[in-house]
Amino acid sequence: MTTTNPEQTLVPAALSPQLLTDLGLESADIPRIQEATKALQDIAPGNLHTYGREATTKTSAFSTQLLDKVRNADLDSSGEKLGEVVRIARSLNLESFHGRSKLPILGPLIDKLRATKDDLVQRYSSTNRQIDQLMADVGKTQQIQQQRVREYDQMHDMVLDERRELGVHVAAGRVRIAELEAELASLSGQEDPESRTRRAALDTALRLIDKRVSDLQVLQHAATQTLPMIRLIQANAIQLIEKFSAVRDITIPMWRNQFAIQLSLADQRNAVELANAIDDASNELMRKNAELVHSTAVGTARANQRSVIDIETLRTVNETLIRTVEEVREIHREGMAKRKQLSTELVDMREDLEKRLALPTTGSGTA
Repeated sequence: MTTTNPEQTLVPAALSPQLLTDLGLESADIPRIQEATKALQDIAPGNLHTYGREATTKTSAFSTQLLDKVRNADLDSSGEKLGEVVRIARSLNLESFHGRSKLPILGPLIDKLRATKDDLVQRYSSTNRQIDQLMADVGKTQQIQQQRVREYDQMHDMVLDERRELGVHVAAGRVRIAELEAELASLSGQEDPESRTRRAALDTALRLIDKRVSDLQVLQHAATQTLPMIRLIQANAIQLIEKFSAVRDITIPMWRNQFAIQLSLADQRNAVELANAIDDASNELMRKNAELVHSTAVGTARANQRSVIDIETLRTVNETLIRTVEEVREIHREGMAKRKQLSTELVDMREDLEKRLALPTTGSGTA
């Protein structure tokens, strides 16, 4: 039994090693390319415009499925969970022992009266329960992200297969184009009706296949760009999983320790912070007044020194008027020239008409 080299049945110029390399293919893919070429044997336009569509069906379906999962997991959004933890932690206001109201002078005093130690302890207990519940939700989110990591692996493999399949279809299209071009060249100079019809069909097919192959090549490049994107998204998911673990095991305990330290130091800092609050409020009030005086004085001076009409406006108006006059004069000159030319042409036409009307009816008919 004789083994046939698949490369011998293809057009060499259309399937060069460089083309295979550019498309991410190998010589082992040649049988698949030959098989894909069969889909282009029928060069009817209705068949050609759907060529290669099946190559992207699998990845598209999986992407849709994955997107539906993401949409259905709105309550498990990683960012929202972490954001909620941060919001609740901030509501503890660990700096409330020295927090300052926006009200000048009296604000810090009022804040200090409200932020008593017992009130802070009570708020901490309530907030602590909320954080525990959120961290339980974060644990569920971790499980979802771990599932996503596995799904991204599947998606990466699918896109790899899609890229190779698109490359196969592009290569098959190039082979078929070469075949049709060779057939078209063989019909050159044959002017019988059948040859003309066949050349027209070949020309249309070549145009459609070339457009479709170009589109598939663009899709393949998009698939190539998608591969690192999937890995980046997967890496982000892994980092989120690690971040959730760090928040649960390190950040939350650290917050609790810091709050305990803040409570123990609160009484010692109150007197110093009250004094600083009053001084800072006074300094802030003076700075704001100085800035207000500066901005008001500068703005008034600028408004007073500005001309009623800016020189730029006068210059623009002057240039526009000059351009308008010049254009109108040019239009008038062109009109006068055209009317003068028209007058000359009318005299010539009238003389020609009179000469022809004066010709005798009989005779040679020459002027």
